[in-house]
This record gives sequence, structure tokens and C-alpha cells, in this order.
Amino acid sequence: MTYPIDVTQSGAVLLGKSVVCDGFHFGAKVRVQTHVHDDHMTEFTSSKGLQDILTSRATHDLLIHEFDADLPYRSNVYVINPGESSRRNDVSISILPSGHMLGAVQTAVETASGVRLGYSGDFQWPLSAVMSVDALVIDSTYGSPARRRQYSQDEANERFVEVVRKQYRQGPIHIHAHRGTLQRGVQLLGTVDGLAMVASERLCRELQVYRNHGFAIGDVASEASSSGRAILRDGRFVRLYGKGDRLPVDHIDGSTIVLSAYMARADDPVLEYSERSCRVALSDHADFDGTLEYVRASGARYVVTDNSRGGHGVELALEIKHRLGIEAVPSRNVSSLEWGV
Repeated sequence: MTYPIDVTQSGAVLLGKSVVCDGFHFGAKVRVQTHVHDDHMTEFTSSKGLQDILTSRATHDLLIHEFDADLPYRSNVYVINPGESSRRNDVSISILPSGHMLGAVQTAVETASGVRLGYSGDFQWPLSAVMSVDALVIDSTYGSPARRRQYSQDEANERFVEVVRKQYRQGPIHIHAHRGTLQRGVQLLGTVDGLAMVASERLCRELQVYRNHGFAIGDVASEASSSGRAILRDGRFVRLYGKGDRLPVDHIDGSTIVLSAYMARADDPVLEYSERSCRVALSDHADFDGTLEYVRASGARYVVTDNSRGGHGVELALEIKHRLGIEAVPSRNVSSLEWGV
């Protein structure tokens, strides 16, 4: 059986003819926004004008904060709760959390004939629940056997806190990370007594969205506030840098920590560049083994690996066929003309 799933040149994930995830495709009536990372936000403005948009509540709130103040007033933007279904024409759409970041979801589309088409979105492993589908588009970010981690994320969390405790005794710390990973790091810092944290006004507002959704994030002073300026003058602080924040370009007092598993070691979550700078492999993606476990848990009989992001789509398709015995192909990264409208 041929299943109607694929990925376009721009990274839009196609689940049948009427539903697209994380991109715009002319002719698809519905866009599901799985999360708010930039590489999944392609042509969001086009979707606002021409499609119904479905999101989780948390993703909806982050979108309002970051991108589109008019979203609460638009009649074509809908919130769907995990575990619930939204009927759209001849298909039923449901979501489940993917563990990737606040609001991130897996997406399943059930067609009129009862076939279930799914998209993993970016996901963490293990997950408490995996959607059951017949055909699956899977994230390929860590789709290579070389992308295995020999330590748990709990171990990476502990090492991060250890590094912060040590470096804070010596002076200020500058922490850089992508959205989601940064907030996870800030939560972990709640276990360290006496930290004075500072961030941009924009990031402080975003942290409040996370608090509103149950994240235990302590006080972070805006750098523009009187308390924030006092902390910076004191010289003992943790300065947080997220999306859109300007990074230091001159001499940095203190030390720098980057939170990312990209280019990290497989056998140690901490990669030291010098006595004053390091990378800690906090990851919001499943590694290679976790990716295979997700495919197995989904029950999919046919898999398309996302070959538009991550760079491991072809390799992952071969590994799924070899190791799991499931038919798998890399996405064709099709054009609108090839897919049809």
C-alpha cells in the first residue's frame, strides 16, 4: 500500500492531501504547528491567511508572545488538547506531547478510510505515550548510529549543575542555549542556592509563559530593570541568552557555558574548550537508539525519514529497514507540483 505522506522542499510535512505540519502547502486546508522552533515556522504568515491552524495551548501562548499579537482574535486559529480529536472535513486530527519543548507535540491524522498517518515532530526519548499510526514521518536529527549518547540526560543535568556551582565561585557566568533547552537549564539552576540571574526583557517575558504552564522557574531580573543593573554591577551573576539576544563580541568577564548536544562528545556530556568555556550536552532530541525505539513503539508499517532537516534522512531510512524490518524511505522534498493540490 502507498501511504500519502512526504516532506516538501521547505520542510512542510504532508499528512495526506488536506493536512500539513510545520510549513505551508497550497491546497492543504489545515496546518498543525507542532512547536515554535524557527526551522518549523516556515511561511507561518501564509498559513494565517489561507489555512486553519491547530496548536497545543502552550504553543499558542508562545506564538502570541513571540510572533503574532493578533492570534487571539483570529477565527482560523484553534487550540487542541492532547488526547482530543479535531474533526476537519473528512479527517480527524489528534496530538500527543513529544517532550521536545513546551507545547511540542506528535501529530496523527486519521483518514475517512481509517488509515492513520503520523508525524513525530521533534521528540525526546523516552516518552510516556507514543501515537499509534500506520505510516510515519520521523524526525532524523539524530538518525545516525554515530549519534548515540553513552550517558543519560539525568547525568547531563547533574554535570551542568556541577559546572555552574564551580564557575559561579570564580565570577559571572554567561549561558547560551536554544529555546526550550535554555528553560530546562534555568529550571535546573533552581537547585543552586544564591544564584542571581539576569536576562533580556524579551526573555524574561518568555520565561513567564513557561511559569504560567507550570515550569518551576525562579526569579530572573531584566537587564533593563534597576535590580538587573545592580546585579550586573555587582559582578556575580548568571546572564542568560536565548533566541534573539545579542551575544558578547568582546572580552567576557567570567565564564561561558553553551547548552547543546551538537558537536558534543558521545562519552561525556561536558566538552571543555578552556578553563573558562565549555559545552554541556543538554539535549531536547532523542538520540539514534531512542529514534529507533520511537519508530517501533508507533507500530508504523511504512516510514518516511525527514530528509529536509538534520542531514541523516537517507542513513536513518536504511537503518530502519535493516534493524527493524520496516519499509522506510527518505523524504523526496517534493514541490507543490509533484505532490498535487
